[in-house]
Amino acid sequence: MDFQAPLYKASLIRRYAKVLADVRMETGEKATAFCSNTTRLKTLSDPGTEIYLSFCPRPNRRLQLIWELACANGTLVGVNMGRQTDLAAEAIIDNTLYELSGYEKIEADPSPFFDLLLIPPSNSGYPLCHVAVASVYEKKGADLLFPDTIAVANHHILSHLEKALENKERAVLILLAQRIDCMGVRAQWTADASYLVRLKELYDNKGLEILCCGCSVSQQGIWVTARLPFIF
Repeated sequence: MDFQAPLYKASLIRRYAKVLADVRMETGEKATAFCSNTTRLKTLSDPGTEIYLSFCPRPNRRLQLIWELACANGTLVGVNMGRQTDLAAEAIIDNTLYELSGYEKIEADPSPFFDLLLIPPSNSGYPLCHVAVASVYEKKGADLLFPDTIAVANHHILSHLEKALENKERAVLILLAQRIDCMGVRAQWTADASYLVRLKELYDNKGLEILCCGCSVSQQGIWVTARLPFIF
């Protein structure tokens, strides 16, 4: 996924109310940017962090600067969760997520709990495939941790993935890391053990698929380029 225009470099002053970030532009001017991210962004939102912003000049948009990237120990990390569905769709189309190839159409899933609906060719025998995409950000050592906190939305998504499996449809959870500086994704049991117990049960016994991937990130764009293991 290429950025449509050059990004603006800035320094983070503070992130607050989850979706807002006060920043200082290279010109010294202060501004407020929209932060499309519901995670804690641990180690990525410290004051003084080097960040990059895109400009979205829509007349009905109150905040036209969008926080896109953060620099962590010299590595760029994508923080805009609004891009994750498109990144996943692009990875399916270019066969990076080869397990999801063979479908005729990729559409936005009408359910608010899923991101993508993969529709098979007529008379192919393939089931419908519901895909939920979750972001992974918290890093410890060489691995990323998931989940990073208790989130009601995670439990709702899991319930609907289970319903899809009960309906003989395919259900896939994509854990997407918009960064490349990691070796894999590990379950963080201290964050939400009850969620992980249910997730493991669906994965071990009911057919839920978990796919993990990492991204190459630059000031020019973000692309899914790496497959990562997930360890319970």
